[in-house]
Amino acid sequence: MNDENNKNHYLSLMELITESLLRDLILFTFLFILIIAQVWDSVLLLLFPLVTFAFSLFFRILSNNKIRTEFNNSLIIYNPLGEESKHANRFFFCTLFQLILILWLGGESLYNSHIINSYFSYFLGFLIFLYTFSFFWVFIDSWKNTKIEIIPYITEGKSSLKVKSQDLSKVISYLKLKNFKVIAITTLLVFITLNILNIISLLFINNNMPGIQVILPGTQILTLSYLFYGFLTISPILTIILLNKNYKTINTLSKEKFEAILDPLPRNIQIKIRENLKTLNNKFKEQLKNQ
Repeated sequence: MNDENNKNHYLSLMELITESLLRDLILFTFLFILIIAQVWDSVLLLLFPLVTFAFSLFFRILSNNKIRTEFNNSLIIYNPLGEESKHANRFFFCTLFQLILILWLGGESLYNSHIINSYFSYFLGFLIFLYTFSFFWVFIDSWKNTKIEIIPYITEGKSSLKVKSQDLSKVISYLKLKNFKVIAITTLLVFITLNILNIISLLFINNNMPGIQVILPGTQILTLSYLFYGFLTISPILTIILLNKNYKTINTLSKEKFEAILDPLPRNIQIKIRENLKTLNNKFKEQLKNQ
């Protein structure tokens, strides 16, 4: 690992802040302030983009600072959560569309309140669709990016160049097809079910049924189903559970395959790979302690 990283185990706030992170924060804050300026008395709808933005920030920080925790001339690609930058971009993309939709809804409530009763269900339908789709989207290609891979070296003249391999024989831990199918089917079913329930609940807006009162800008009051708390929490909770499961799966090595990959390599490279793995995750220390 980098000498500086050996001395400093924790990154400072200034080290965490990067250009892409600042860009996301500034754009989100700008749109969020525009929405707040419309005087929303109910915060329920604002929680949806806040949740997806929190996930986006988490993955953006991981992605931007991953290089700080890598080893010099590392021979390992370590992606236990998949490709973090791609996750961050997908969550942020959906967050922006949610903010624009809420801003549009607030503007219509202020200046064209007579059309809200007719079109409010469409606004909410798109909002829940974007929100739930963001949590489904991050798992679409998880089979491809969630892995631990040994990177081969090629030698040109006196220098060694690290080359990313597409050879699956170099992957020592990955998300197996069976695991991916379970994740894909689960997330798809949850995505479809939540949106069907959302459509059903929207049919009963303001039909004298108990629910959550949402006060739009301009003091217009609408009643939503209590299912909206489920829409807000089910997808992120499921995503956290699945990411945690993937993390544990990827951090379990097949010793036979691992040894088969290491055998052709020089002894010093074998030692380096073992030590790098032990440093990446404490679980590897137990799996490799006698090697």
